[in-house]
Amino acid sequence: MIYIVTHKRVDLPKLKGYRAIQVGNAADSFPGCLRDDTGDNIADKNASYCELTALYWVWKNSDDPYKGLAHYRRYFGRRALSSRVADILGYDALVQMLEGRDMLAAKPAVYHVSAREQLLMECCTPETFAKLERVVESLHPESMDAFRAFFAGNRAAQYNMLFCRSSCFDDYCAWLFPMLFSLEDQVDLSGANAYQKRLFGFLSERLLNVWILQNGLSVKYLPVVSTEYTPRDHLTYLRRDITNGLRFRMQNKKEG
Repeated sequence: MIYIVTHKRVDLPKLKGYRAIQVGNAADSFPGCLRDDTGDNIADKNASYCELTALYWVWKNSDDPYKGLAHYRRYFGRRALSSRVADILGYDALVQMLEGRDMLAAKPAVYHVSAREQLLMECCTPETFAKLERVVESLHPESMDAFRAFFAGNRAAQYNMLFCRSSCFDDYCAWLFPMLFSLEDQVDLSGANAYQKRLFGFLSERLLNVWILQNGLSVKYLPVVSTEYTPRDHLTYLRRDITNGLRFRMQNKKEG
């Protein structure tokens, strides 16, 4: 099953093997949606964990043979630069793509600076990043080489989107959530704005890449169908990735 995370009422595509899951603790239930505040859940953390409250729910409450996460406006697609529902990959097609692979993930975004610098510019303080590094080293010292390699690079699969066999999905969650819970105990977000409070959702986007590197996973990176993007939006992000890649290479060449 692929779970479509939504925090608001929207018309979602009707796709075999997809199921919508509502997050955000709204008082009313959206028609046809599961809720992330049922069963074993962390729904009360949604403001800072974002779609991870759905990821956790799937981990703890689903026994699907394949598990995946998409968004009400973002899906794995057949081609880049598309906003068409017709270009969303179906469940059976995704299962076929896993043949001989460990995971499907979103095509990486390209930064003009290192992943560490980009994170610090966007939503994380140097102090919090240092705490994250210590948590990873404490709980998973075997992950540190991959942690350093990823954050020194400039590419990241984003959106916490993934599709894989249940064993892979569950192993990832068992690795991820204890680290986030440990870090949460050490970070005060009371003075952060709404965007900055989404810290743990942002961190997990990066940590998925660390986990992929650490485990040497075979991953197929797929285009993302962004149903709310205009053609201009798609071209803007494509140009940004190309420009960012050139800027990063030029800067590294200059420093080298």
